[in-house]
Amino acid sequence: MTRILRLFPAALLALASAARAEPAAGQTVAIAAVEARGGATAEEAAEMNDALLSQLVSDGKLRVVERQQMARVMKEQALSLSGAVSDEVQIKLAQLVGAKTIAVGAVQSSGHGYLLSLRAIDSSSAQVVFAENLKIGSGEQLSGGAKQLAQKLAAKLTGSAVLAVGDAVGDFDVGQVKDSARAVARALSARFPKISGRVADYLPDGSATCSFGNATPFEGQFFEVTGRDEVTESVVRKGFFLLKTINPRGCAGKVKRDGPGEIVAGDSLTSTPLKFALDQLQPGAGADVTLAKLFTDELLGALKASPTLTLANQSPQLNAVGRVTGPRGRRTVEIQVLDKGGKVVQRLEQSATF
Repeated sequence: MTRILRLFPAALLALASAARAEPAAGQTVAIAAVEARGGATAEEAAEMNDALLSQLVSDGKLRVVERQQMARVMKEQALSLSGAVSDEVQIKLAQLVGAKTIAVGAVQSSGHGYLLSLRAIDSSSAQVVFAENLKIGSGEQLSGGAKQLAQKLAAKLTGSAVLAVGDAVGDFDVGQVKDSARAVARALSARFPKISGRVADYLPDGSATCSFGNATPFEGQFFEVTGRDEVTESVVRKGFFLLKTINPRGCAGKVKRDGPGEIVAGDSLTSTPLKFALDQLQPGAGADVTLAKLFTDELLGALKASPTLTLANQSPQLNAVGRVTGPRGRRTVEIQVLDKGGKVVQRLEQSATF
């Protein structure tokens, strides 16, 4: 191999000089090869290579060395990049094609899915400037995972932020994430069923005491006040009740009249849909940021169909926080629901198979 690398025909040196002389927007990067390891196939390696190049070109942050140019150089130098590529070969190849950075990728079959890796070297300093691995759940995620790695490489080399690339990918099944999010949304909604009570006593200043029997409301919850109209004898809405305090001796709050008829003891209290906010779930052991964000997004979408919860970013009555933990197939979703005072009013822990 050393003998081969000493052979630099004049035509190749001219090619390298021409490549360096070409106008470039920012740094120049070349993908030397993508290796197929373990049970991965050459077709899967080619798919990853295509996705890496496609994303780097579409990003527009880096000048990407054309595949034909790489092929010409390798042919002239009798280089084969189908196997492991040494750093020395990478650096020399980068110098020949005028690339500031050169990268080698790999795809490897790994248990339930695949392990994708991308490693890049600075051709002038011989320093590794980027190294990243990504576990994906299936072959369908291979292209998306490669694009995710390409975007991280571009962000690292240019110092820019990483933007979302298509669908989230990682060591999980996207369909199972969606199913689990719907199951958690149903479980959360079930923790906050529609409840009813009655006005025990009402004072002219708008304060009232209440009774909810075996139901369990929480401080800050809203209720619609309904009762029989004295004139029409029909049941009408009379106003709204805000529960202020609740303890073993009873509960009390404030009433805002909004309808015909006087509010009297015995009028009904029926809970209204709760204003609910969900913070970004955090990744715990065995999970990553991509998975936690995808699950949060799916959970928010599923909660929109809840009859008892209304998503609200402004002045929510309840705020949920939580995390996703555990390895693939044995994950757990943990959520705590807090009232305005920071008191935990519900806890949910649910197993998931994604």
